[in-house]
Amino acid sequence: MVKRVLSPLAGLLVAVVLVTCACRSELNFPPRLVVAPVSDTSQLIGALPYSGAVYVSKNGYRAFDLDAIVTDEDDADSTISWSFSPGPDIEVRLQGDTARIGPVPNRVCSSYVVFTATDPGGLNTSRTCPFVVFEFRMMLDSMVMTPNSVADTVLECDYRPTLKSGLIWDQPVFDSAWLLECSLVDESGAKVLRLETSDSVGTTGIYLRVSDPVNNADFHHSIQVTVR
Repeated sequence: MVKRVLSPLAGLLVAVVLVTCACRSELNFPPRLVVAPVSDTSQLIGALPYSGAVYVSKNGYRAFDLDAIVTDEDDADSTISWSFSPGPDIEVRLQGDTARIGPVPNRVCSSYVVFTATDPGGLNTSRTCPFVVFEFRMMLDSMVMTPNSVADTVLECDYRPTLKSGLIWDQPVFDSAWLLECSLVDESGAKVLRLETSDSVGTTGIYLRVSDPVNNADFHHSIQVTVR
């Protein structure tokens, strides 16, 4: 009789111990990467695109907020480690919790970067982020004017439309011996180059600098002006 009672009790005790150990064990959740639409105009990107690509300017870079991109149910963002596998012609530079990603110098291409987030328990998640590199083109390379004349010329540039309004234009650099006035004015959302020549005849030039703060890129362009 004693043996028959002890045997079920022993089984019940083992079951209780197993349930208790299971309740006390900690679950380790893998990190998760946030996906959402990525705007051309986001200065600090907080997600990876669920479709399409991230656009970045030639000789510039886009900045990614790594803490915003990753979530983990049981680990703080500061404990997540990152690794990156860039595709051809793409560079990744880390600065604190920000990843700066852009093309190698003077390259226009389509490529990618694989983002991998790893938590302290060794669990990781990866996602491939496509990149498309585009460039800035100014349509005006040269002008011909007569002495003592005035001209207003719209400066047309080929650039992503969503970024054009955010471009920062410096006032042009010029030689005052040839041009009495050389300035940029805004007319109906367009950039207009206003020139006034002196009585000198010959060839001079204008230097323009344009900046895109979203893509962290500066563009340089020269326009030849012939006075005859």
